[in-house]
Amino acid sequence: MKHFLVINPHSFSSQESLQKIIDEIDNAFSSDVDYRIYLSRYPREAIAAVHRYISNCPNDQIVRIYAVGGDGILFDCLNGMVDFPNAELTSVPYGNDNDFIRVFGENVYNRFRDVKALSAAPSRPIDIINCGSNYSMIETQIGFTGQAVILAREMFKRIPKKLLRKNVSHAYTICALRALFNNEIMRQRYTILLDGEDLSGNYCHIQISNSALNGGTMVPVPYAKPDDGLLDVVFANTTRKTDIMRTIGDYCNGLFEKHKIYFHKRCRTLEVKSDAVMSVEMDGEGFYARELKLEIIPGGIKFFAPEDLGIVDYSGRAYK
Repeated sequence: MKHFLVINPHSFSSQESLQKIIDEIDNAFSSDVDYRIYLSRYPREAIAAVHRYISNCPNDQIVRIYAVGGDGILFDCLNGMVDFPNAELTSVPYGNDNDFIRVFGENVYNRFRDVKALSAAPSRPIDIINCGSNYSMIETQIGFTGQAVILAREMFKRIPKKLLRKNVSHAYTICALRALFNNEIMRQRYTILLDGEDLSGNYCHIQISNSALNGGTMVPVPYAKPDDGLLDVVFANTTRKTDIMRTIGDYCNGLFEKHKIYFHKRCRTLEVKSDAVMSVEMDGEGFYARELKLEIIPGGIKFFAPEDLGIVDYSGRAYK
C-alpha cells in the first residue's frame, strides 16, 4: 500500500502551522511505510499530480490519497484519482469549509486529523456526481448561488490571505447580494430533463446534491446522502428578491418545504441547458456553461474513514 498526502498550503495560517502538520504526518508513518507529501501550489494543480502518482504505481497495489485542507483540495484529489480502481480517498480537514466530512457527523474533525489512525481505517463505497469531465462529492449549484461563488473567487484573488481568513463569510454575503440583484440570473430560463421528465422553466436557483451539507454550517438538502445512489435536486422558482431574502434562512437550515417557491425532486440523471450562459458551482469551484449533464455514479469511489463512523441521516431536520 502507498500513501500520497496532498496538502493545500493556503489552508494554514502560517508556515509554522503548515510545518506542524507536515511533522505530524512524518510521525504518523514508520520508516518502512511508502508515503509521499505533495504541496499543491494553486487550484486544480493537484489533479495532474494525483493522476501522475497513481499512474506510476502497480495496478494491483492500493494507493491511498489524503486531501489535506478543505473541500477544494478534496475536489482536486477526487478528479485526479477517479479513474483508478486501486485508489482510495479521504479528507484531512483543515479548510474554511470541510462539508463532505460532516456527512459522518458534526464533530468529527479530530478523528479525520489523526493521520496514523486514518491510514489503517477501512474504506467504503461513496457515490459521486459526474458532470462532463468533472466529478464532485458534495453538490452542483446553478443560478444565483453559482454566480455568488464565481464572484467570491474573483474577490478572493484581490484580498490578502490574512484578511480573508477573518472575513470569508462577509465576502460570500457581499457576493450573494450582488448575484441576487442580477436580474438575468434571477429570471433565467432553463431547458431541463430530470430522468426524462421535462421540468423546463424559469428558476433563480437549482441545487443538485449528493450530500445534505454545505457552507460550513448549513444543511440545505437534508434528504441527500452520498450512498443512496440518487441525486437530490431543489429548484427555486423565479420570484421576487424579497421572497428569496425572506426564505433563505429556512432554506439554509433544510426547511425549504415551508415555502412554495421551492420544490424537491430525486433522480439519477439531470440535463440542463440555457440560451444564456449558466453560472455553476461544483464543490466550491465556479465556472460558466451553457449545457450540463449530471449523473450519479453509485459507489464511484472508495472513501476511507474511521470504522465506527457511519453516514448520518439528516432528513430529521427537514420541514414536516
